[in-house]
Order: sequence, then C-alpha cells, then structure tokens
Amino acid sequence: MKATEKAYSGGIRRTEHLKVQSKHLLYFLLLSASIMFGLLSVYLDTVLVIALILAIIVSITCLVRPMVGLTAFVILSFLRPADMLPVLEVIPLAKIVGGLTLLAIILRYITTRKIVFGNRQMLLLLAFLATLFISIPFSYWPSESLAISIDFLKIIIFYFTFVNIIKSLSALRTISLIALVSIIIISISTTLSYFSGNARGASAIGAGLYGDANDVALIMVTAIPLAGFWEMRRSRGRTGTLLKWVTITILIVGIISTGSRGGFLGMVAVLFLYLLSGRNKIVGAVAIVLIALPLVFLIPSNITQRYSTIGTYEEDASAMGRIYSWQAGLHMMTARPLNGVGAGCFEIAFGLDFRPAGFNSAKWNAPHNTLIQVGGETGLIGMSVFLYLYILCISQLRKLKPIAESREQTRIEDVKKILITSLIGFGVCAFFLTQAFNFMYYFLVASTVSLYNLNSGLQKKPIVRTGNETFEENIIL
Repeated sequence: MKATEKAYSGGIRRTEHLKVQSKHLLYFLLLSASIMFGLLSVYLDTVLVIALILAIIVSITCLVRPMVGLTAFVILSFLRPADMLPVLEVIPLAKIVGGLTLLAIILRYITTRKIVFGNRQMLLLLAFLATLFISIPFSYWPSESLAISIDFLKIIIFYFTFVNIIKSLSALRTISLIALVSIIIISISTTLSYFSGNARGASAIGAGLYGDANDVALIMVTAIPLAGFWEMRRSRGRTGTLLKWVTITILIVGIISTGSRGGFLGMVAVLFLYLLSGRNKIVGAVAIVLIALPLVFLIPSNITQRYSTIGTYEEDASAMGRIYSWQAGLHMMTARPLNGVGAGCFEIAFGLDFRPAGFNSAKWNAPHNTLIQVGGETGLIGMSVFLYLYILCISQLRKLKPIAESREQTRIEDVKKILITSLIGFGVCAFFLTQAFNFMYYFLVASTVSLYNLNSGLQKKPIVRTGNETFEENIIL
C-alpha cells in the first residue's frame, strides 16, 4: 500500500514537473514570437505585422473552436478589410480562416464520424458548379469563367462548413446577428457615402463586393428580417424590440440612399411580409408608419424622381436598357441552350453577338435579372438547377412543422418566418439585379438547411410519470 502511494505521489510529482516544463516552453515561444514580430515591425508595415499576429491567433482558434472560424469568415466576407487597407491584401485572411475551419470539420469527422453530407441543397450546389465548369470550353472568355467557377467552389465550402457547425438555434442566432451587424455597418457606410455628395450611395466598406448601389441595396433588403433575431432571447424585455426597430430604420435609410429601384421594391415586399408574419400586427404596422412618414418628407428629390420611373419605365433609358438585356439573355438561351455563353461573360456576348435590334448605345449591358444571367451564361440546365434550389428552400421552410408545445419549436417557427421573408426579398430584388453569386443568398440557403436539420432532430421523449405528475420533454439529437 505504501509502495503504491509512493508511486502515486511520485507520479504526481513527475506530472507537475512536466507541467512546469510546458509552461516554460510556452513562455519561450511567446517571447520568441514577440522578438520576431518586433524585428519584423522595423521592415514591414505596422498594420501588416498586426494582421500577421491576428492571423496566427485566429488560425489556432479556428482549429480549436470552428464556430469562431465561421464567425470570422462571415465578418471578413461582408466587411472585406483588405478593400480599406490594401496592405492586408498580402494576407488572404478569408482563405486562411475558411480553410482552417474546414480542416477542423474534417478532423472532427475523423474522431466522431458525424458530418452532414446528404441533402438536396448540396447536390444542387454541386450540380450548379458543374454547369459553371461545363460552360468554360464554350465561353466567350474562358479565363473569366474559370475564375468564377473557382470562386463558386469557395461558396460550396462555406455552405458545407456552415451546415456542419450550426447545430443549435443559439448558434444560428449568433451567426445571423454577426451577419446583421456587418450589414448594419455597410448600411451606415452607404448612407454616409450618399450624404457626402454622391448621387447614389454605395458602401466604402466592403466596396469590392458592394461598391455598386444595387448590390448593396439587395443585402440590406435581405437583412431586414434578420432584425427579428434581436428578440429571440431567453429573458424577455424591450431591449430586443428596440434593437430590432432601430436596425430596420438604419437599413431602410441605407436602402433609400442607394436609389435602387429593385432594392426599393424588395424593401416594400419584405416590410409587407414581415408585417403579415408578425405576432403583433398592429404594433408592427404602427412602427412601420412611424418610420415611413418622416422618410416621405426627407427623401431627396433626385431619389423620388428615380423611384417614380418604376411606373413609367418606357420613358426611362435605364429601365429600357434592362428590357434589352432580357431580350439578349433570352436569345442567348435559345442559341446556346446547353452551355450558355460562359459564366461571367454575359456583357461580352451582349456586345459582340447578341445586341438586340433597336439598342443604339455602344454600352455592353449587364443582365439585370438573376435568372436571365444564369440562363444566358450557363444555359437552361444551369438556370433550372438555380431556380430549383431557390424554390426548394422556400418549400422546405413552408412545410416545416414545429411542435407548438415546445419553447424551442416556437423559436424555430420564428426563424422559419425570418428566412422565408429574407429569401422572398432576395427573389424580388434578384428579378431586377445581377445577383447569382451573391454571398448573402447562399448564407440564407445554408441557414435554411441548418434550421431544417435542427427541426428534424427534435423529437419527443417518452412520457415520464412521477407520482401524479405527467410531463413531456423535447431533446435535440
């Protein structure tokens, strides 16, 4: 017995000795890293050194906590700090974070054998990717089509990572609010851009993706319903409601600052649906009126004149240009029904071979319609796959039937309404805009699948009887 205790105590002493040595090693590594970065700061830009340090910290964190990696990837994808600080272009932060987060998912699969593979959305995304690659040999600009195809592969990796990390409502709420806050920042940047003298506001933050007024209007429209996540808290209070309406106000002002007619129509559709799906429709209607009335008198005349052309499109050159683009796109589909003119090559094909009769401008028009874009660039097969993906997401959400008795399932019903409204907002805007590869759309697709899987995993426990009491519980598998 004494020998055992002695050996045991000796084991403790050896373990503690090893722990001390590990600490010393850690201190040595941190000291070495500090000296290294101190030396680098003499030769490199300070911002670059800071970015390197953050990249290392985030990289380690992504492997240990994949949710942190997904959060960082969403922030980087929306705000794109390299657009504001060109020195950061040297470090592909989004690629590093996304790759390490994906690696964490793979390592988790090796140890647990649990991973989300089989769902129709994934198959449709892969099928759409195939149509992009098939279009390359027949493209008007093969290198551009190849670049777009590779970029879309990154979207599929994001989708795969998202659905394997988001396994709870709290995680879905967190990542949705992260996206929402990022879009709020973009909305404020857009509004400031307009008031700084631009005829139409466009965000300086994330300008690589949202420098165009129409593009930034779309993501703000789809973000309006996400404001409902502010109210999904365990403790009820007015803070969430206040944050929701402040957020909606900021987004509405941002949308109006863009002067986007497609964005305006999408905003009206989203607010109408959001009002209909709300629990307290009277309060919602009053809030929207209180927001809208001041804006009616404060909207600048150049914006109101632009919106007025919605009803008189025949007299507006920009609106007629869209119609010519749609005609050209339909011609592309009939001329190249299987492979299209190549991903990203609509404008080139428009200018070279598909300029409609009566179009007198030398401009090479964009599609100005997402289905026309996909059909013209990838053919009828690609358009069918893309359209089916959109319809499938809305259909799954509409058919999703939560268990009314469960608090968790009540929250699922709320998230279901949020996602349906956001997807419809995207659909309305996409009818007038070129948005087949918009990151926000695939964020909503991934959110739909995560919610669907979460709801499918909720099952009732058998009834448990304790004395005279009977109760049911719901569990997440």
